[in-house]
Amino acid sequence: MNYQDDFSINFTKEDQLHGFLEELEERAGWDVRPSNSIRVLPAEENEALCQQITEELKETEIIKDTCQNTGLLLKMGRSVYPLGKSSLSTLKSRARVNGNALSDLEKPKLARILNDCLKVTRGDALIRIQEGKVRAVHGGDESDYCILPMTEIFGTASSYINGKYDEAKFKGGYYDHTMATATWEIEDEELVSAYRSALRNYREDLNGQLSAAVRVSSSDVGASGANIYYSLLIGEEKRPLVLGKALKLAHEKKASMAKFDANMSMAFARYEEALSGLERLFHIYLNHPANVITGLMKRVNIGKKLIAETVEQFNAAYMGGACSGYDVYCAICNSIFISEVNGVQGKALADLEEAISRCLTLRWSEYDIPGDLK
Repeated sequence: MNYQDDFSINFTKEDQLHGFLEELEERAGWDVRPSNSIRVLPAEENEALCQQITEELKETEIIKDTCQNTGLLLKMGRSVYPLGKSSLSTLKSRARVNGNALSDLEKPKLARILNDCLKVTRGDALIRIQEGKVRAVHGGDESDYCILPMTEIFGTASSYINGKYDEAKFKGGYYDHTMATATWEIEDEELVSAYRSALRNYREDLNGQLSAAVRVSSSDVGASGANIYYSLLIGEEKRPLVLGKALKLAHEKKASMAKFDANMSMAFARYEEALSGLERLFHIYLNHPANVITGLMKRVNIGKKLIAETVEQFNAAYMGGACSGYDVYCAICNSIFISEVNGVQGKALADLEEAISRCLTLRWSEYDIPGDLK
């Protein structure tokens, strides 16, 4: 049982990902309880319950791992489970209480506050129990959270991509207790030919090194919808070029696997739609590209260290003078490659890709100014 809150695993083969998710689902479950009936307990004040959990789960270190993270248990009727780190945001949301100060409180005081709020919370709680811990506490009413099983999300994505494209190749997958993600590379000339032509007109001869990439992510704990990201992979290093906003399907009651199926089919139409946006960048000329990169990345809340690394790499190759919006956008997208080299995975990488796509909606001219940006 992979009970550790910081557990993560990478997959190099598609069947490994599917097999893992199927086994995970067999051991996991969902429980519905009235929100005002569940109670949060500090582990440090409930040694007998901690011992009971250890004996029932036959995992001697699970309480130690819990104490190093949340330090809390969740009581549901006669059942008691450790609270995993991924559950805290949804638990606070269910209790309708939030704020940075909560994380600074001693565990007994935090438990009392959460319980006081849960006592007056109406409706049901939908509780995800996985690998020995509670991983999420969603709203359980008809208008609240919709379960979209990861086995079905990734199975559907795999079947669709491999069924539609002969040259689809699984690039890798990742799982932790907040989300799962998988990426496929598609070498299909019909899909990328318009891009190849546009890039050739822009003086970039790729010598055949151009392919499409589709990444699917989902979460059972509220960290991600069932989202589909689409991009190009350029050159021998296969550096990603994000083409637009992800196709998102939030875990709301109106969500369904049929809607995810529809999004999968739409994703490939998006490649054609995004071409005009890329061609527009060819005709934007910027006199202070490093400032534009910095300003755009700051605006979408990308971290200072990554911005500095991105600008440093751009400046190392930049020959001076004006450059196009396409060059600037390639530099910004290069931050994904930098992050991957630095070991960034999962939700952090998905958030970065989404932030970069938002750069396409901003007014770039506002940052094309001399001097240091404030």
